[in-house]
Amino acid sequence: MKKYKIPGASLAIVQDGKLIYQEGFGEQSNGAPVTKDTMFTIGSVSKPITSLAIMKLVDDGRVDLDQEISQYLPHFHYRKDSSYQEVTIRQLLTHTSGISSYDGMVLADRNLRGEDAIATAVQELSGVSLNHEPGEVHEYSPANYLLLAKVIENVSYQSFTTFMDDEIFKRIGMDRTVSNYRDAEELGYQPGFQTWFGKPIKSKGFMDDSGAPYGYMVSTSDDISRFIRFMLDGGGGLLSEKTFSMYTSPQVHRKEDMYYGYGWRISANADDSYYFHGGETPDSRSELFINPNGNYGFILLTNKNNFSEVHSTIWMRDGIKKILENGTMPEVKPVNHHLQWIVCSITVFIFLLCVWNLSRLRTKAAIKKRVWIFIGSLSLLLAIGIIPLLSYFFSTPWHSINLYAPDIAFIIKLLVGTFTLNGVLLLMISLLKRNEARH
Repeated sequence: MKKYKIPGASLAIVQDGKLIYQEGFGEQSNGAPVTKDTMFTIGSVSKPITSLAIMKLVDDGRVDLDQEISQYLPHFHYRKDSSYQEVTIRQLLTHTSGISSYDGMVLADRNLRGEDAIATAVQELSGVSLNHEPGEVHEYSPANYLLLAKVIENVSYQSFTTFMDDEIFKRIGMDRTVSNYRDAEELGYQPGFQTWFGKPIKSKGFMDDSGAPYGYMVSTSDDISRFIRFMLDGGGGLLSEKTFSMYTSPQVHRKEDMYYGYGWRISANADDSYYFHGGETPDSRSELFINPNGNYGFILLTNKNNFSEVHSTIWMRDGIKKILENGTMPEVKPVNHHLQWIVCSITVFIFLLCVWNLSRLRTKAAIKKRVWIFIGSLSLLLAIGIIPLLSYFFSTPWHSINLYAPDIAFIIKLLVGTFTLNGVLLLMISLLKRNEARH
């Protein structure tokens, strides 16, 4: 935590059905100490919990994994090539529906609130074009789990929040786990921190009710330790043995021994098999890890995030795994902020270059007007195009960059402002000098 400047964290470790370690470290954004009951947004750790709800409906005979989603979502439509097959529930679970990551992120982190949040987001997604043949390509997208939440609502005739409370959280004993902002606020949830050049800055608070199925559930290390015990126990009391086996089985090959299952990332290495999932929101990161062969698992919750620090909690997760399995303390790898400093240096350089050019233009009696007008126009075009080009290059909507890398986004805004001001002043001075020449 000291190395990565993480203000607060909570860790719980379960082994052989018992809670063998539990501790809170540091503080929340309101200054209160972190405890086992401190609430964190858990990011994509929400996905295996949403998947569990779907598998419960499968077990009850109310959902068929290979049924087309149109049977459960009659008002949702998507555009596809004539040769494409229809999207199924199984494909939503495994992120092989053909819906792109970008289209999913456009609807993510919207801060939608209330019981209609999921329905509103699904309605906005309706009409999306498939990028791939369903079942052919694994492309991780929040949209898949948004649609699964709407399936849960339509099949159960309940809100997603009510179904999760009654059928999942209460039955596992997760009394401080919620899927909407109102309930989280009542239980004392505090926003975390965003990072500016490595320094944690208190977040203004951000929680998207429509994002609960894929990233905005709120929980505690104590509650998720109960979920881990439930998983190590084989899902007893909630899923049949057959359905639980499907729930934790590898489905789509990603690389080497790594697969994606039904909401889980899975290692199928015979000597080192486990399933896990990491998660992030703009101001939190989490890591859930379960090793059924070793009969242990743990949850790490932290209250800071930035795109450039994505590996910090992954390294912490791997370090905890190494300590538990080998009894050795791993090296703490450093996190750098080279990307921020590179973008900052480029912005300063361009600003100084623009000042120099403007100074030269003002002091010259005779100028090549067409050249300077071209440079001014190019500067304005760059100001208009930088943000769309960045979104295209990273396949990420600008609002996501703004939330997950606020320091970089701020510098880019300064760069846009520099190009805009430079372009306007160059054109104005060039035109004024043209008029002076005529007189």
